[in-house]
Amino acid sequence: MAIFDNADVCENTIKLLMDVMKKNPYDELLRRMHDFPSIEDVTLQICKNAGVDQRNYNNPTADQVAVIWIEGNNSNIPYDRNIMLHGSDGKKHIIKHYFGCYDPLQYPLLFPSGENGWHQNIPKFKDARIVLESQHTIVNQTDFSSVESILQSEQRVDMYIKLETTRLDYCRNNQAELRSEYYQGIVDNINCGKTRGHEIGKRIVLPASFIEGPRDMRKRYLDVMALVRRFGKPDLFITMTCNPEWKEIKENLIRSQQPQDRPDLTARVFRSKFQDLKKEVIHKAAFGKVSAYAYVVEFQKRGLPHIHMLIILKQEYKINSADQFDDYVSAELPQKENNSRLFNLVVKHMMHRPCGYLNKTNSCMINGQCKSHYPRNFCERTVQGEDGYPIYRRRNDGQTADVRRAKLTNQWVVPYNPYLLMRYDCHINVKVCSGLTAVNYLYKYIYKGHDKVAVHIASGNEVDTIDEIKKFPRCKMVIRTGSFVANF
Repeated sequence: MAIFDNADVCENTIKLLMDVMKKNPYDELLRRMHDFPSIEDVTLQICKNAGVDQRNYNNPTADQVAVIWIEGNNSNIPYDRNIMLHGSDGKKHIIKHYFGCYDPLQYPLLFPSGENGWHQNIPKFKDARIVLESQHTIVNQTDFSSVESILQSEQRVDMYIKLETTRLDYCRNNQAELRSEYYQGIVDNINCGKTRGHEIGKRIVLPASFIEGPRDMRKRYLDVMALVRRFGKPDLFITMTCNPEWKEIKENLIRSQQPQDRPDLTARVFRSKFQDLKKEVIHKAAFGKVSAYAYVVEFQKRGLPHIHMLIILKQEYKINSADQFDDYVSAELPQKENNSRLFNLVVKHMMHRPCGYLNKTNSCMINGQCKSHYPRNFCERTVQGEDGYPIYRRRNDGQTADVRRAKLTNQWVVPYNPYLLMRYDCHINVKVCSGLTAVNYLYKYIYKGHDKVAVHIASGNEVDTIDEIKKFPRCKMVIRTGSFVANF
């Protein structure tokens, strides 16, 4: 109750919640919590270290539910994720994440009747229906739309971690079934036989069937490299990001909800848009007939899903000269008099935010320079740059756009395709990548790996004297996801 002292919370609402909880078989246990000494406060600080790859270790910028999943055993973590119950007999009972009573103890407001949550032997349909009905009990009685969104988002992320942890436990405890002997012996000798002979022995493996594991990512990367060897270098690189203002999202939000409160909705709408994009590019050949393609779906730490997609065109449709680039990509403001809708979409979605001499504190600034190299130089015609990347046409035609109290020219336009931008009304970056540096897109975007953070965990007021020389543990950053598989 002390948490709500400085919050604008109605006392009657709290009483109503307490009355609802009286039907919970764990009610007495939860109410006795105040009789135990308070648990030591733990502070977690995310470290922004310029020495690590910012494509993986960039800090979150959105206010959302997320989980820090520590990679491996780490002595800096003061507690396990298990729940500790203190019985009336003085004994302590550990509740593991795969116990049915874990969810009603962790999220009592979502399980007001104390029914079991997820466990390993849960039936596929019956219990799932009961859980869904129970989760809406409080909402129907008190109209707690925003509270429900936060709690269900937290449970959704926690559920993902529980399932991943269970899958990892299965891999660890069933090495014989995974035929781990095929991964040792010769591999051991190659890796450490010459320099660390004492380390040769039994290996605990993570199979390629474990999604996002090192073998799975390596297999996917080699598959794409095989496509490049068979069909040639990629020709186009497309990045598409979800627009939270799509009408399909806005029309399905309830009162007081924001798009970030409904990751399931944003992900579902984004998937439908992406399916349409694949139909346009792959089946309708918007850029020419396609030989092969690869893509990855990500949920960035700014809160929205987006995709990176590489397109390999058939030989007769290959982009072989810089003169062809303008047929696919534009990096200029359109004439407002001729196409006001396209002009407004470019200003809304495809303008780099003012940085450099206009805003030295922008997030893209590193050591006084924009990491994306904006503003770009004017250029009368598209040419192939010396570094292999194209230099798109950006004429000094006097066109300007007002963006965040600054007048920006063609130097600030992010390359786009007019047809796709008009069709999808979102940030959709299109680049020609047929040069020698095309392979960089495989490392830099497609298979750069999942999001990570570097964190410092301290207890009590230790955070006041953080020693930044200490090694920060490496962690996986898991953000609440939608209803389809994503590569973090």
